Parts: sequence; C-alpha cells; structure tokens
Amino acid sequence: MEKAYFNVINQIFKPYQASILKLYQKFRSFEKVYDYLKRNNKLKEIDIEKEYEKVKKLDIEVVTLSENGYPEVLKNIDSPPLGFYALGNLKILKEETLFVAIVGTRKASNYGKETSFRFSKGLSNLGVIIVSGLAYGIDEYAHKGAVDVGSKTIAVLGEGIDLVLNSPKRKLVEKILENDGLIISEYSLSTPAMPYHFPLRNRIIAGLSNAVLVIEAPIDSGALITANYALKYGREIFVVPGEITNKNFEGSHNLIKQGAKLVTSIEDILVEFGIDYKEKNKVKKLKLSPREEIIIESLQVKEKTIEELSKETNFPIQDLLVLLTHMEIKGLIKNKEGKFYLNL
Repeated sequence: MEKAYFNVINQIFKPYQASILKLYQKFRSFEKVYDYLKRNNKLKEIDIEKEYEKVKKLDIEVVTLSENGYPEVLKNIDSPPLGFYALGNLKILKEETLFVAIVGTRKASNYGKETSFRFSKGLSNLGVIIVSGLAYGIDEYAHKGAVDVGSKTIAVLGEGIDLVLNSPKRKLVEKILENDGLIISEYSLSTPAMPYHFPLRNRIIAGLSNAVLVIEAPIDSGALITANYALKYGREIFVVPGEITNKNFEGSHNLIKQGAKLVTSIEDILVEFGIDYKEKNKVKKLKLSPREEIIIESLQVKEKTIEELSKETNFPIQDLLVLLTHMEIKGLIKNKEGKFYLNL
C-alpha cells in the first residue's frame, strides 16, 4: 500500500514539497506520513484505494524513493523526487549505456527541428538512449529521431501522464511505447502543465542523463535550466551553434562562452565518452527481429544481391524487400550497385 499512500500524498501536496521529504526521512513510510498528516488535520478525506485504482487502470507504475526500481542517479541529485509515475519499459532505467538529454526551445526553427532529429537519430542508432521533455519543438523532434530508427527514448513530463494520453501528443507517446521507451512524470494523474512544473521536471531530465545537448535555446529558455542542473550534477554539456544574429541561439551561445563544448556532429559527443564511433557496435545494441538477425549473419560473411539473400535465407523476395528497406532506414545495411553490405 506504500504506493497508494504516496499517490494520495502526491495529489494533495504537489511536488516539490520539502516538508513532505522531511517527514518521509523521519518515518521512512508513506503510510506513516499519511497518518501523521491526518492526525494533524492536514489531509482532506480521500479514498486511497479508489485513487490508486485509477493509476493501475492505465497500466501506470508508481515508483517510490525506497524501491529497487528507483534510479540511483536520481537519488543523488538535489531534491530527489519522492516517487514518480511511469508508463512503459521501466527496465530502460537500469540499462548500462549512454543517456543523452536533448533540449531546446518550443518555438524551434526548421533548422533546430532538423538538427534535433538528426542528432537523436544518429545517437540512437548507436545504442544511446535519448531523454527529453515531450514538449513541442526540439524535444518533440528528439523523440521522433529515436523512434524513427526503432530505438528507446525517455520522455519526462511536467503534467499527469493521463493528460498526454488524451492530447495531440498521444501518437508520439504511442510510438515511444511501441519501441520499448518510457514516459515518466513526478505529477499525479490529471495534474495540468503549469509554468513552474518545468524547472522541476528539468532536474529529472538532467539527473537521468550522462550529458545534455542544447539545440536552439534563447536567453530565457528552460533548456538553460536543464543545463544548469547538469552542471551542478557533474554532467557533460554540449551545444549546437546557430546564427549569431538569431535571438533563438543567444542562450546557446552564452553556454559556449561559459565553457560548454560546441558540437557539430555526434562524433563530437561520443569522443568525450571514449567511444570509438568508427566501430559502430549498433548491431548489438539495436533491438533486431529474428529475421533481421539472420540477414545480418548472412551479410557478415560477404555482401550479397537480394536473389542470393533469398536463396540463403529462404525468405521470399517480396518479404526481403520490406526487411531490407527497414534495415537501411535503421542504418544497419547499405545498397550499392545491387548488392547489400553491412553498414558497420
């Protein structure tokens, strides 16, 4: 019932509440915190089980601070969330790979959107997990870049998860979930997005990530808050430059002046973590279907025409055309003069 008690407390005392954290540190139990608050007339009457059923009905998990599933990286940040709501693949938080946050303005230019998409797609193709905030603009295209190559991505919200499931963002959320991604929020169901929620959300984005990549951030951008958290937590900060006369890049260029690393390609990011991008071990990190694995195995011996692949794998040519097209989009193979090669 700890999760149910957390849910009720979180509904009434919206994050972030330092007083609730102090009570939890004292009692080490949300049930005991709830009883204390009730005795002191700080809680209104609420049906604990009924409220928790609403969460479970949507297949949303509640993860509290004391659980094994709670990410260690979040425990070590300032003001760690007492708990959060999660929809999708929670195991992603335990993966031993590189997590990169991509953040920037909601009012992004086409250049910013395309850059966000390209960086996300390239990094995702190499097994990097992209973290962002599911806002319009840079965030949206960061998630789209990841799902475009069938990769996992984490979206951190500043509102209740149920609200995005009933919003224009639903299609993107479904794509994220289809690709074993994760949607998380510190906020209880039906909590609307408020301006002051996003700075709090940004500490979670920075906390989950090994690095933050800023793309197109004006001087008052929330992306700069994420970068400041990242700096505080000892994470790497990367910035994609833009036109020096464009106000949408003023915040970005200020970060570069303050020592953030200017990047123009994914290689600039990977070398900072000692990753040899030329080796491109994406075949191991991407989730492959059994048929894709058979094709990879065949092409590891030598390049082949579609007819040769069909003969060796016993896959009909029509099926192979579809498979090979998807594998080209993922960047796993390339087609040159009628022969297919591994793109490693």
